[in-house]
Amino acid sequence: MIIDLFPIVSTKGCAKTYDLDIKDYEFSTINGSYKATRISPITLDIQNGDGKRIKFNLTGSMDFILPCDRCLTDVTITVDLNFEKEFALEKEKIVVEDLDEPEYIDGLNMDTDQLVYDEMLVNWPMKVLCKEDCRGICSKCGLNLNIKTCDCDRTVVDPRMAAIKDIFNKSKEV
Repeated sequence: MIIDLFPIVSTKGCAKTYDLDIKDYEFSTINGSYKATRISPITLDIQNGDGKRIKFNLTGSMDFILPCDRCLTDVTITVDLNFEKEFALEKEKIVVEDLDEPEYIDGLNMDTDQLVYDEMLVNWPMKVLCKEDCRGICSKCGLNLNIKTCDCDRTVVDPRMAAIKDIFNKSKEV
């Protein structure tokens, strides 16, 4: 949805609230696409309080089902959208710093889809675990170690010590 900011920017003391009507949301990353299973009401408040600054406030949340990074079990995660930003106004224009230039504002138009995507990207979890002490899956047989243990030898030998291990295996005296 594109919002025309001119009426808000040009009117001192103007405030508007937009309910972003997001029904089916799919968030795409390099790791895949994830469809939202629950979307709370997402609202965007825009205020021009004193005619010198404009404030944006986005609130809401979405639930997604992602695989655990260790055992691949489905985990429901909640991504909260809590965005607050303030820009200076000068002669009915938004003043943006070079390093802080948002992709969601083009002149006096605001792309709410891009704003929501940017906030999802910032708040997306780096690591997803089904539980803090998840044991993962066995690298030999593929069994989920949270459910059952297997008899596979999972000792990892340091490759730098492999030559010494061979010496011990050849010599029975040591």
